[in-house]
Amino acid sequence: MNIKLLGLLGAAVLFAGCTKTAEVKTPVNMKAKNYAEALRSADKSCKVDEDCTSVNKGCCMCAGKEAVNKEAAAALQPFFVKECDRAACTLQMCYVAIETSCQNGTCVGTPKPYKNYFVK
Repeated sequence: MNIKLLGLLGAAVLFAGCTKTAEVKTPVNMKAKNYAEALRSADKSCKVDEDCTSVNKGCCMCAGKEAVNKEAAAALQPFFVKECDRAACTLQMCYVAIETSCQNGTCVGTPKPYKNYFVK
């Protein structure tokens, strides 16, 4: 076989091995230093309302809620548990619940109406 042809085939094999493979997108930055950083990186993409849920913005419920993709919420859980396992929070009632929905392909949260906190 021609040496030039072998060299060309070898170069093609090496080039194919060096091409960038598709990156696997994770729902959060798993190398985040803390919960807040992981939350900032959380995936908020969606197709339907059911793709979205809410997570705490911080260890205490008065920190508020953030709308994220359900897979991102599951990936955030270990960060939350690690950071907030022994957090000292007050037991006061905070009106911070949100209702999540999918709007233009992004999970968004709107404050739950105050009147919806009470059972009639």
